[in-house]
Amino acid sequence: MDITTILRRLGPMQAGELTSTLGVSRATLNRHVKLAGSELISLGQARRTTYAARRPLRGSTLPLPLFQIDSTGLAKEVAQLSRVHPDGTAVEFLRPLDWPLDDSMADGWFEGLPYFLQDMRPQGFLGRHFARRYAAVLQVTEDPTTWSDDDALHVMSVLGDDLPGNLLVGEASCRLWLDHVQAVQSEPSKLGIAEERVIDDFAQLATAALSTGIIGSSAGGEFPKFTALRQRPDGTAQHVLVKFSGADASPGAQRWADLLICEHLAAQVVAETLGLPASRSRILQGAGRTFLEVDRFDRHGVVGRSPVVSWFALNAAVLGQLGKSWPDALAALQPMKWLTRDTVDQVSRLWWFGQLIGNTDMHDGNLSFIPKRDAPSASLALAPVYDMLPMAYAPVRGVELPTWTYQPRLPLPAQSAAWTAAAKAATVFWDRATQDPRISAAFREICATNLQRLRTLTASMGL
Repeated sequence: MDITTILRRLGPMQAGELTSTLGVSRATLNRHVKLAGSELISLGQARRTTYAARRPLRGSTLPLPLFQIDSTGLAKEVAQLSRVHPDGTAVEFLRPLDWPLDDSMADGWFEGLPYFLQDMRPQGFLGRHFARRYAAVLQVTEDPTTWSDDDALHVMSVLGDDLPGNLLVGEASCRLWLDHVQAVQSEPSKLGIAEERVIDDFAQLATAALSTGIIGSSAGGEFPKFTALRQRPDGTAQHVLVKFSGADASPGAQRWADLLICEHLAAQVVAETLGLPASRSRILQGAGRTFLEVDRFDRHGVVGRSPVVSWFALNAAVLGQLGKSWPDALAALQPMKWLTRDTVDQVSRLWWFGQLIGNTDMHDGNLSFIPKRDAPSASLALAPVYDMLPMAYAPVRGVELPTWTYQPRLPLPAQSAAWTAAAKAATVFWDRATQDPRISAAFREICATNLQRLRTLTASMGL
């Protein structure tokens, strides 16, 4: 068999292994590689040189350019990405990226999509609407959870101009992005929703999101939401993610409204009491709805962007320890020096805070990281906290109020420091929720009961 056939069948192989498989010398191998030409990819240096056969994406074996958008909106090509046989991705880096990489990744080899692209897959509430609207055009199914890596990469390369983070895949997506930048520059007076019309516009966007779907950045999560650009009173513009409650007076709609306010309060407590980065948010009420407006930390001004990766994408690509608590899973990543001990401790405090405020939905997609640029080597820092709220009280099947009893857990001895800090913050949270007049009287009573139970527990521990 020739070299291309072998690599298509067996996948990427280092030069030494390939010469043994072919039964040829290194010089003969080099001649085979030259004859194969663009059918092969070669990455790595010296003994780490590895070869692979290109795999087509929708009939094309041409590499896809990878672009990075900086905080000012400037686009730069940073890599060339190709699919390889039998699966996986090869990335030729044109300039260093901010993301930490293991040795194989640093050479350009990834199993599946690179982890820093995984969150660009359309997902959640907005992702499903995106898929339904464009499935026929993109030739994919209407359910994005069934998409293969190739499907997702195709979507990113065609209509991926406004996905989470700061990367664009393919010239088509970059062209859409440049057209957007040009349009913004030509009409600077139309930059976002002004304060005086925010409730009316949010009400219309909520109705549209529930009926046909708002097509924008495919932020993850199942809560009904839309994205928008807001015009601040100081003249600046800010991209926001807006969650909203139902517009009726049902108990389920009221509970969701209460929980949105709790999410807002929890973010404040995380920043002020726990001392961790948290997404900035505010509560707006009108048109029968409660709106939670959250500033997007991966967007700056109108066109600026910054990188972000979820723990789900990172864990799946590097560790494969899905389903574990955040502190336990992160501890396994620390020996790779991608995280500092301080960052792991921060996440431990955050995880216990979630436990102590009844957050039963701390899945791996609700924790994210950003690359640290000032470190000697690439590493990860905790991104601003989001989606932190007492989800134990969320309506079941969207409408039925659950019967859930708050029973704060005690820590193991090694967890006592994180638990103590989290308990202090959780006490502040329940106290604020008890006193917030925007929360219904019935739920404030629940919050007051939880506050008393937590105070009783901490007092019994001498805290």
